[in-house]
Amino acid sequence: MTDVRKAEDDHVARFISHLRKLADNEDRGALAALRRSLQDRTGMAAAACPHVDPWLPRSEDPYRDRAFFLVGALFALHPDPGGEGVSLGRAFRAINADQEGPGAGDNDSLRQRFVALLDADAEDLPNHLRHAVSLARSKGKPLDWERLLRDVLAWRGEARRVQRRLAREFWNTRHDALESEGEISR
Repeated sequence: MTDVRKAEDDHVARFISHLRKLADNEDRGALAALRRSLQDRTGMAAAACPHVDPWLPRSEDPYRDRAFFLVGALFALHPDPGGEGVSLGRAFRAINADQEGPGAGDNDSLRQRFVALLDADAEDLPNHLRHAVSLARSKGKPLDWERLLRDVLAWRGEARRVQRRLAREFWNTRHDALESEGEISR
């Protein structure tokens, strides 16, 4: 792991730890301030700055800054604990599997929403993520917030590795079995 990557991982971990403390302390004011970034046209509401800026990596990357604000706002929308290892792909797969009635476990609307998320470019990602996190919250599916922040930070990658991994986690039911056997890494 490069020093830059390790430093970024440290920032991510410390930021998510801070968010968890806010939720554990039931700091409703701070969580409301974080959620304001979802309505702010810049994605970085001033009210959220005291809860995000201290944990930002020192860089001149506006995308990275917006990613921290976005994930902070999404966390404030759905701060349920217990999501370690639950990516958006796994959350959507679990929601799909929980569907009842005709077409149970094969919901076309859910699949279309997931594909739209995977196809989203960086500018449209906040809107798609807000809908995805709202769905996870409504279905009681916790998320791995460190994973989500790392995914958002890497979303613009030319090889689309994040999107490909999420797709595998949604459609490839063998993925979890292989991962638990140590054949692939998260």
